Amino acid sequence: MQFELFQKYSTPESVLSFVLRLLHIVGLNETGFWSRVRVGCIGLFYVTFLVIPPLTGGYTDVHQRVRAGVEFLFNCNIYGGCFVFAYNIATFQTFIQELRTFSVVVCSHSYTLKQTLTRCNRRADFIAKVQTACMAAVTFFYWIAPIPSIYYSHHISESINSTAPVRLVQHLEVKFYWLDNRNCVKDYLIFTIIMLPVIIMCGFVCNLKLLSICSCIEHCTLLTRLTTKAVEQMESGKLAERNITIAISNVVEMHTRLLNCIRLLNTSLQSMLLLQWLVCGLNWSISYLYLTNVGICLKSVTVVVMFFLITAETFLYCFLGSRLATQQLLLERAIYAIRWYNYPTVLQRSVRMMLRQSQRHEHITVGKFFRVNLEEFSRIVNLSYSAYVVLKDEIKMDLN
Repeated sequence: MQFELFQKYSTPESVLSFVLRLLHIVGLNETGFWSRVRVGCIGLFYVTFLVIPPLTGGYTDVHQRVRAGVEFLFNCNIYGGCFVFAYNIATFQTFIQELRTFSVVVCSHSYTLKQTLTRCNRRADFIAKVQTACMAAVTFFYWIAPIPSIYYSHHISESINSTAPVRLVQHLEVKFYWLDNRNCVKDYLIFTIIMLPVIIMCGFVCNLKLLSICSCIEHCTLLTRLTTKAVEQMESGKLAERNITIAISNVVEMHTRLLNCIRLLNTSLQSMLLLQWLVCGLNWSISYLYLTNVGICLKSVTVVVMFFLITAETFLYCFLGSRLATQQLLLERAIYAIRWYNYPTVLQRSVRMMLRQSQRHEHITVGKFFRVNLEEFSRIVNLSYSAYVVLKDEIKMDLN
């Protein structure tokens, strides 16, 4: 790695630097008047463009209602998570400070650990930038995709002198205020221009939420791995006797700060993840029911896409939560393998304290109810399917 890059990504300020800059744009990386103003503007934007139109959409059939309902739930999950995160911003800032302090301890403990941390900071920064670029491309494609098909349909209908109405593909399944965007081409063009900032904001907030949760959980996993390596280095016998005291002191501090980091992150995310789980379960139940009756066709594309996106997002959180739990288990085993009886009495007390702390794992949880891992993902799938079966039976009874 080049020396300039090594210096850049080995500083405490490089921890989640790109994610924090994105959070700063919308006022989610600081407390104060102007940050609250930015969050308030996002809330006003959300209510104006994504809450009022769906509630007064003037739907013509049940298909439009279902598609609009799925879109509404998806946007509630994105923006609701943003507002919940803003409520816990003070805890998140404390978490960031703990991460930076942990980085200082790691860099002072071992050059090998410093190299590992630097490489991971650089990789995390690169992945965050690539994901943001991909999200920007997807956002632009989502906005531009319906326009060529509409132009082609309109051009064909004029060339054959057809009186059939042009099929107007909606970016959002709503009748937008006074615009007749479902039937009038002129109003639809105005609606398309309005949708550009709406889709950009939705893509930005969605990307920000995904990046924040995934980056923070993955960084806690990295810190756990670094603590495990520090314990293994301490037990390898490569340290000089005079450095054992400093090494054990650093390892104990790293372990204590690690547990505090995970605890603070859990406090920051648990309400957001609770909203994610509730919306995910409801979305799955509605999507199951709708696709069972309609099938996968052109009308159900929106439902299929939203179903896939929220499923992939929830699975990713569970996967990262399982990785963190697995790494904590490896750390616990490394700590239990310490030959504490070979150390002086003063150091034995520090090791015993770390052993007691390792017995209590810290986890990322959904609210205060259950942990975020792959086992819980399978459980929510089963619960959603059970709700779908109940709804399906109730509908059959009403029809009979």
